[in-house]
Amino acid sequence: MTIELKPIPDEDLEAFHRMMADPSLSINTGSVPTGVDMEWSRVRLETRRLEERAGKRVDRGIYEGDTLVGTAGWFYNEDDNMEIGYAIHKDHRGKGFATGAAGLVLELLRADGFKDPVYAQYFKDNEASGRVLEKLGFERVGSVESISAARGGSSPAWVMRIDQL
Repeated sequence: MTIELKPIPDEDLEAFHRMMADPSLSINTGSVPTGVDMEWSRVRLETRRLEERAGKRVDRGIYEGDTLVGTAGWFYNEDDNMEIGYAIHKDHRGKGFATGAAGLVLELLRADGFKDPVYAQYFKDNEASGRVLEKLGFERVGSVESISAARGGSSPAWVMRIDQL
């Protein structure tokens, strides 16, 4: 498996939309509601590009060859801490893409000279995401009620942190 993180071009909007519209993906994210339409996906891509230009986040497609299999990136959370996130299309889960992509995100942060702790959150019922983070060296540092657009409110989540990049 060879993956690459790269910006999602407009030509991949349909593949991006199929991924974002999947309820099994949205339920495990904070910001993707259930039942998104193509316009929501288009606006999401454009908003993420604007946020990147403003220095607030970096959001990349996870590609295996020419196939968009997920998204991964980093952003400053509400506490102004660096946080990573990732999402994998349902057809590509269980193949190591999340671990590989999250590892690449950490490598890119390190290459950019980032040395502070990096955080991640996952809903407590999404144990697979917890295993991904643990494989990379993240440790559980707390528990929060995290907002989920798809869950219609807040849900219990674990907070993870890695100190040494």
